[in-house]
Amino acid sequence: MYDPLVNNQLNNKQGFPESYWSSTAFPINYDMLDKSINADVVIVGAGYTGLSCAIHLAQQGVKNIVVVEANEIGWGCSGRNAGFVLPGSGRLGYTQLVNRFGLSQTKNLHDDFMSAIELVDTLSSQSNTSIDKTELGYLKLAHSKKWFEKLKDSADYLHNEFDYDVEVISKTDFCQQYVDHKNVFGAIRYTNGFGINPLKLVNSYAELASSLGVKIYNQSPVTNILKSGQQHLITTELGSVLSDKLVIATNGYTPKALNTPIKNKILPVLTNVIVTRPLTADELKRSNFKTHQVMMDTRELKYYYRLLPDNRILFGGRGAISGKDAKNPIYAARLLSELKSSFPELSALTIDYNWIGWISVAFDQMPHIHKTADNIFYSTGYCGSGVSFSAYAGKLLANLIQEQKVDSPLISELPYLPFAQFRRTGQRFFYQYGRMKDWLS
Repeated sequence: MYDPLVNNQLNNKQGFPESYWSSTAFPINYDMLDKSINADVVIVGAGYTGLSCAIHLAQQGVKNIVVVEANEIGWGCSGRNAGFVLPGSGRLGYTQLVNRFGLSQTKNLHDDFMSAIELVDTLSSQSNTSIDKTELGYLKLAHSKKWFEKLKDSADYLHNEFDYDVEVISKTDFCQQYVDHKNVFGAIRYTNGFGINPLKLVNSYAELASSLGVKIYNQSPVTNILKSGQQHLITTELGSVLSDKLVIATNGYTPKALNTPIKNKILPVLTNVIVTRPLTADELKRSNFKTHQVMMDTRELKYYYRLLPDNRILFGGRGAISGKDAKNPIYAARLLSELKSSFPELSALTIDYNWIGWISVAFDQMPHIHKTADNIFYSTGYCGSGVSFSAYAGKLLANLIQEQKVDSPLISELPYLPFAQFRRTGQRFFYQYGRMKDWLS
């Protein structure tokens, strides 16, 4: 499997992963870049961030926008994620955000998070593609009694400081009203999260971008980035683009040798997602599965899950450390074991789909949106919670490109990872620490 810390280049014609999403939607086909062209803005990466940036630039009147993608639209994490549209991004909670940015800036960031969710609706509604939006609700599940107390405190804090009402749900009520979960100790519910089909969402963005005149090229991996006077020259296998401004929207799929401002500043992390066979009517009744709302637990090494429209269960969590180990069946088996531990009535479930994808983690565990001194723009570091915020980041990137005022604490340069060459060793230690912390909490 492609590994951004091992492979110097991301090759094309790799094919879409055999995921549940690719069984429900086909990527949109665009031409390969096979000539040398000019652009006002060139965007590398046709996922949520890159396409949102292109859409907002086009809506602001920029005419010559080019997006290049190494494989199919959404081939990276935008087509592989679990489809959780959440009120937030990164890994830090609100009290941690206040400690880092202060209350005033965190309130601005909270407004950004809320706007990001609304933007997903706004953008997707402008195309003809249904994104299979679920009922509203994001359930955060306490994996211990101690964590349920923390969740209740968090709900009070959000209400008092941010006027953001979050519902507290007892263990009994959760098991009766949502699903009979044997490993939950209570939950809180954010009312404005929801689930979508991520591949259909990225298709809807691409359709909208194309309708606005954006030129999208598939199967055109960028092999080199050079400075040409005051412009940027990106080359592909068969073509090139010369542009005044360059956007890097490759996130966790950025190749090792590509000369970008995010080199040695991100940790690509594998996530693993399984989807089961459909539940029978009897299994739904015995497990008391009454909700299609998205769920995530409070572990350091989190599990996330949801009931899909055809009554399959999607269940995800961390995967292997490196690409060469990504397809080891132990990781899918671990997810299925945890699923059955949570829902013993579903002990006969089997896996129909199993796939892997790279997310991007920044050293400070938050996204960063930045303009370099030579007009290279990037957004990355969503830490696995980027479906909604990546769309908003694309909007902020467009505003930066257009030299509009952008006020967000996340407009900052991505910090270097200390001892970047040993980042996977550090990741192994963190996983051991996370397992111990989850066991003790």
